[in-house]
Amino acid sequence: MSELQAYPRKRIEPVDGMAVTAQVWQEAHEYHRLQQRYHALWYHGSGIVTGLEVTASDPPDSSVVIHPGVALDGQGRTILLPEATAFDVGQAQGLLYLLLTYDESAPRAGGSEEGPLYVHAQFAIEARAALPDTPCVELARIRRQDRDAPIAGAQDPERPAANEIDLRFRRQVGAAPQPVVTLAVCYTAAGNPAHGRGAGNLARALRHSGQQVWVDDGLPLDEGLAAYSLVYLTGRDAFQLSRDEMNALYTYLQGGGTCLIESCRRDGEGDPAADAAFLDLLASMGVQLDPLPSGHPLLTDPFLFAAPPSGFEAEGRVLVGGGVVLS
Repeated sequence: MSELQAYPRKRIEPVDGMAVTAQVWQEAHEYHRLQQRYHALWYHGSGIVTGLEVTASDPPDSSVVIHPGVALDGQGRTILLPEATAFDVGQAQGLLYLLLTYDESAPRAGGSEEGPLYVHAQFAIEARAALPDTPCVELARIRRQDRDAPIAGAQDPERPAANEIDLRFRRQVGAAPQPVVTLAVCYTAAGNPAHGRGAGNLARALRHSGQQVWVDDGLPLDEGLAAYSLVYLTGRDAFQLSRDEMNALYTYLQGGGTCLIESCRRDGEGDPAADAAFLDLLASMGVQLDPLPSGHPLLTDPFLFAAPPSGFEAEGRVLVGGGVVLS
């Protein structure tokens, strides 16, 4: 409610001949400053806009490094850190909150005594034992066991240990650009178009959650794979790719691309001929596949599987290696 009461609801209307005193000038510009601050606060919120990563010193000691970046405080004021800054917590111990706050200098001359006075935007960094009631931006937390313990980066960012930098409570705000993810669905000669429809359904669901994912269905393997984030290759029965198709797929994988391959079968069919064809194809490219291990990112990010979920068989079979996932 205090913010609503402080929101500017009137502005100066200039007329010819009016005296532009320092007070009038200040009031006119204060209107626009408050408009900008409340827009930033209400539409984006307070927190870190970009940068401001916190890393340990090398070698670790009692100080950390705050890297350049931009934040908005609880009053919508922009805090700019133009260059990396080292901050020493000294002998402080216990739970420490590393905070960034907005500050301003006193008015001072810009170069000549007759010129205008300038107020410089500044910042302050401090480590406190509790979050204050005044506007601030939290950069990190550190649970320091004793006064001389060196501060290190977290080995596991999701479970930072004592004397490690805890970045879990940083609040990110602003409009971060959303990358566009493109998926190419490619078929062998006996491919099933239902797989392309499934990929399209997945992309539509991801777009509903705010991600930009688009599918090109039925793309020939030898047509510009480099433009795609993921190539989804599916087939049934034995097949043989042309030399151009093999070269295109090999070049895509060597360039860091990711390929999801699914071998299909009919109801009641045992191991399909496509299994052997895909394995032979990958072996000819020098791709070594291994069973999907427990704890692999395919199982844990963003899902929570201890093992691959069931597929056509009682247990799904998933092999990984060399940028390839074979299901």
